[in-house]
Amino acid sequence: MNPERICFGCFQEKEPGSFCPHCGFNESEEQPYLALPLGTLLNGRYMLGKVLGIGGFGITYLGYDLTLEIKVAIKEYMPSSIATRDVDRYNVTITGDVEEDYQYGMDRFLDEAKILAKLQNTPNIVSVQNYFKENNTAYFVMEYIDGMSLKAYLTNQGDRIPYTQALTILQPIMEALIQVHSLNLLHRDISPDNIYITSQGESRLLDFGAARFALGDGKSVSVILKHGYAPEEQYSSHGNQGPWTDVYAMGATLYRCITGMLPPDSVERIHMDTLKIPSELGIRIPRNIEQALLKALAVKTEDRFSNMGAFLHALTGRSSVQDQVAARVSERTQASAFSKTVYSGSNMGRQKSNAFTSFIAYFKANPVIAWVSGIGLLIVIALCIILPIAFSGGRKTTSTGNGGGGGGGNSPIVNVPSATPDVTIEPSNPPVPTAEMETRDLGILNASIDIPSDYVVSADGFSFVNEDRGCVITTSFVWNVVVPIYSLSDVEENREAIIDSVMAEFEVKNYSILDAGPENIGGQEAYQIYFEGTDSEGVSMELIYLSIEGSKPFGCYSLLGAYPKDDEAGKEEVNKILQTFQSNGIPDITYSMWYSENIGIKIIIDDSIALGSVWETEIPLTNGVARVIAIYPTEAAKEAGLGSIDSPDAGGVEVGYVSVYGYSTPEELLDAHAESAAAAGGIAGERYSAVTGGAEWLCQNYTISSYNFSSAAAYIDGQCFYVSAMYNDSNQEAVTTLCNQVMASVRPW
Repeated sequence: MNPERICFGCFQEKEPGSFCPHCGFNESEEQPYLALPLGTLLNGRYMLGKVLGIGGFGITYLGYDLTLEIKVAIKEYMPSSIATRDVDRYNVTITGDVEEDYQYGMDRFLDEAKILAKLQNTPNIVSVQNYFKENNTAYFVMEYIDGMSLKAYLTNQGDRIPYTQALTILQPIMEALIQVHSLNLLHRDISPDNIYITSQGESRLLDFGAARFALGDGKSVSVILKHGYAPEEQYSSHGNQGPWTDVYAMGATLYRCITGMLPPDSVERIHMDTLKIPSELGIRIPRNIEQALLKALAVKTEDRFSNMGAFLHALTGRSSVQDQVAARVSERTQASAFSKTVYSGSNMGRQKSNAFTSFIAYFKANPVIAWVSGIGLLIVIALCIILPIAFSGGRKTTSTGNGGGGGGGNSPIVNVPSATPDVTIEPSNPPVPTAEMETRDLGILNASIDIPSDYVVSADGFSFVNEDRGCVITTSFVWNVVVPIYSLSDVEENREAIIDSVMAEFEVKNYSILDAGPENIGGQEAYQIYFEGTDSEGVSMELIYLSIEGSKPFGCYSLLGAYPKDDEAGKEEVNKILQTFQSNGIPDITYSMWYSENIGIKIIIDDSIALGSVWETEIPLTNGVARVIAIYPTEAAKEAGLGSIDSPDAGGVEVGYVSVYGYSTPEELLDAHAESAAAAGGIAGERYSAVTGGAEWLCQNYTISSYNFSSAAAYIDGQCFYVSAMYNDSNQEAVTTLCNQVMASVRPW
């Protein structure tokens, strides 16, 4: 490892100079006050990089273990109120007559390392790898977590998240704390700052022992506790602290997640409790969840859960049907019918026509997951369908980041992590149908559903059919049905178009939506559409399309239940089956949502195709720069850069707002691209329209040398977007697929 070519922001090699093209770190910028110099070697093994965080008692650095050749996090004891850095920039010196306090604090600092070492095998707690003294201070080395804090994640999500997702994130931490408490240890500093979500979607708890940093006089406890998260007993050095202390902080963290608000200080609530319950704030959660949350946030310790296990059980226990009904946002609203031609089909329960048999056969052979999760869902237009176009002799862009980071002037595109798939919220307990119910594991959906034993399971395990009864259940996870699905509100706003698309798959043209509205399925937020349809042979059926919120920041579970029209027994059975659906975590899919706050765009793409990752890129213009998102199919394509027609590896997708190039309409953008193509000796094809992602795109293809280019632009939510593509024979399939995915999913952030 050559120190002159190492970036201390990511420990990747770079050309000599201050700016890193991989992570955007600028080593020429001044380091935080009191921080050790970049490249400092500690314990003869650990090379120091950039500062990750600074607190009142220490500094945390990104580090590199030269022995194991891995990134680490290194925490340095540095109580800034009583210590400073020597003139040599390395040794720590004490300011004033506080030697005893300084040594006491250092011992407590090392106690934290020893606590973490004792918890080495406890899941979801950051692990410590080493600790030592040097430079008249102490250090400990922890695993480096590539991800973001829960606090940052909440900010990215608009300050609050659905309670189901909050539970998914927090349950592993609660389970870890149960083990911590069994060792007679307390955390005392639980908050969104100290909970991290890794890039793999796992939750981790950080910063053990912060409350132990009191320097002998008991006054410093109030300095390190976090207002809003600390219970009243923590404000006193002699308070009655125990597992219930961490219960309060965990309750406050859950409250912050689902309401977007910080609870009032516990000491202020002693005489006048101003805590607003979620339902008063218009937050819809089951009553049992709200009651458990309020008990965890009780001001008096005797009114709280005595341990974390009791709190966790209250959160994940069964919710009654009455609670589910009470949790609805509003009454279901009647939707307009698409067709007035609806047949009664009163004898449908006994009639087994060829048409209905074909309908069932379709479900058995074509489970919904096959057409909602694959590339086949999107329209493939001509040679490709749009992407970046750089006609002026090829341009090499400077990337300002890649997936996994967040925030700042050179912030990378953020790949939103999903929460850890551990939460199990049991569904309501419906009466059991006549046949014995069997719990079916839904494989890659990471979910389960109870199905009567007399149903036949499809080969892929996602569809269930009772041919004698004429009842069908299908399960899937969707993120693009006519429009991109980022949340249940997208389903609600586009319900007619979605049902139209679903029915078109089954060649059912005459149907009407009977009812639609919010639902609650076993503690999971959902949206249900109830409709009926009649096929070309006059056979009628009733259907339930149920969208259930999942753990990912995009998409939803999609359940479809069908039964003969006017068959009340079939209707009851299908409804009961749907009520048993339970998400157990994150669906095992390769798609991710990527977004850029700087550019203001989000997209959903297949990470297994975007091997070169997703970058926020600056493209030089005569009067400034254009900031866009660039997606590459390979690392070689990323190195070649956008528009480099002299490189055989070039190719990729570019997406942004038309306005970054000084245009305001799709026509203006395509006119400019056509002029650039002509100037480069290119051949332009005819313009055409393409509809995908709920938008109509104006498109045009070009050929320059051995490369094909495509450009498209469309109005979405009142703003004009463009997508462009560049590819050759070697990467055409990957680039055009990514292009399709971007066009079908791009939306304002």
